[in-house]
Amino acid sequence: MSMSALSLRLAAYASRFQKGKLSVPPRKYDVFLSFRGGDARTCFADFLYKSLSATGLRVFRDDASNQQTGPEVLQAIRTCRIVIPIISQLYAQSKRCLRELTEIMDCRTKHGISVFPVFYKVNVADLGRQCGNLRKFEEALCEHEMQSRREEVQEWAEALCSLTRIRGWMSQAIANGHGGKLVKMVVAKVSSEVEMSWIERCSLFIESAIHYFLDRKRRESKCQVFLSFRGADTRYNLAAFLYTSLVAEGIQVFNDDDPSLIGKDCVHEIRNAIDHCKISIPILSSNYASSPWCLEALAQMAECKRTKGQMILPIFYKVDTSHVRDVSHSFGKYMLRHKELVDEITYERWERVLREIGCSRGWVSENIANGHEAVLVKEVVKEVSRLLDNPRAHDPLSPSTEY
Repeated sequence: MSMSALSLRLAAYASRFQKGKLSVPPRKYDVFLSFRGGDARTCFADFLYKSLSATGLRVFRDDASNQQTGPEVLQAIRTCRIVIPIISQLYAQSKRCLRELTEIMDCRTKHGISVFPVFYKVNVADLGRQCGNLRKFEEALCEHEMQSRREEVQEWAEALCSLTRIRGWMSQAIANGHGGKLVKMVVAKVSSEVEMSWIERCSLFIESAIHYFLDRKRRESKCQVFLSFRGADTRYNLAAFLYTSLVAEGIQVFNDDDPSLIGKDCVHEIRNAIDHCKISIPILSSNYASSPWCLEALAQMAECKRTKGQMILPIFYKVDTSHVRDVSHSFGKYMLRHKELVDEITYERWERVLREIGCSRGWVSENIANGHEAVLVKEVVKEVSRLLDNPRAHDPLSPSTEY
């Protein structure tokens, strides 16, 4: 890019940044904690509050036990830098919490406050990856509909759905649910974020330039390999072993557990990673099709294969290729569930991509060294390395056979 073109782009970005900056209110607090008192006030939330305060951060927490959201609470949300909603099992039962969350998500959009969610003893899937499918939280929302305006309840549901798109911390996935370890991680992330605020005191042009180059660098640092897997099935065994082995060979692999993704729109980050990678490796396990995210990612992989010639190397993990190809067994069961929740076009796209991947060349885990995963990982790493060195060596039209 020429310097003149770069200057024009920086000027345009600075103009957009300046317009957005004008809407940012003065920051009174560094952190706002949102939580359901009965779930977390005297344990995790209290520990987190004291740990954040001990570092010198200005932390606001709402200790009110009633259902009202007072003006001082709304003002605290609007004048903080970072919000940490602690989503617990009973969070959605509190109208106060839901009103806070609606304001939080609105301020994230309008004022750019950072939102770092903690899913405390709750699976993020329970909130629903798609609006209208809030699962465990749906009952609480239905009860609210009997006492509150339907429009307001819909806003609460949309706020919960929007929150699931943001990368956060899953308490049960960190040190076997050890709260102390999680608190340390949250404090470290928040402290790092606040320390970076000195940039706000720089001139508008410098700030815009820094933001532009960092964003450009992130977008252009294309990962070589994208791993897609159903966390509960393989995150702590095959997927973890494969990720570590690929990285050890100097291969750049997208890691959705990267701490830098906390607070980011994970849907956007995943789409961007798939779009820029050279090879995608979906690990098709028995519960893979239960995740709308996995299916949507798989559909994007297939699209990138058609439009950009990217490579897909599927691993059929403890499932038969026919289960995927015929959308049968667990794949068929989960697809029937999705049929009731998504539109016809989305359903047909997911079904089509499963059949397509089921006919692709890949590895069947149980057919390799009697299911010995170390041997499987070694073969995958070897093939990925070979294809990265010589992309033309891959035959995308190969039938469903093993490497």
